[in-house]
Amino acid sequence: MFAVIVVVSLGGLLWLMVEKHAQSKRENPVEYFILHTSMTQTGDQLRNTLVGEWKLVGAKSIKTGKFVVLDSNNLFFKTFTLTNWATVNYDSSSNVVNSAGGPYTVGGDVCTETIETATGAKKQFLGAHVPFRIRVIGDDYYQMGAGSRPSIEQQWHRIRE
Repeated sequence: MFAVIVVVSLGGLLWLMVEKHAQSKRENPVEYFILHTSMTQTGDQLRNTLVGEWKLVGAKSIKTGKFVVLDSNNLFFKTFTLTNWATVNYDSSSNVVNSAGGPYTVGGDVCTETIETATGAKKQFLGAHVPFRIRVIGDDYYQMGAGSRPSIEQQWHRIRE
């Protein structure tokens, strides 16, 4: 009888642990993948994986601090080449709201973006070197500010032609 109680208790504990991870993944996939998964690419392999066009699909809300899935009409895009990155945000009339870009470096799980060009609200960040912890898993790119209290957490999805 004691063995049955132990097995049931351990099974319940295991279920709670699995459910906690699943809940974490649903509530904030950026934190889940960056804090709880290992890198699968390194160096040049990671840089090659970043190359392409991405659309922002989710982000941590500045107002609530919770992760939100963005409306599919969102027009915020990011592009990587082997040496540079660029973002552009359009309004519903296809006018540029803001943009930024420059070179980037990759070291370990950190991608550091240098802001050399910018328009709109992004101009205040000209000259900044912004480090992000990153993961690329399939067609999803996750980035989180590399500081101890990251304010930027974003999920991007690769645009396929």
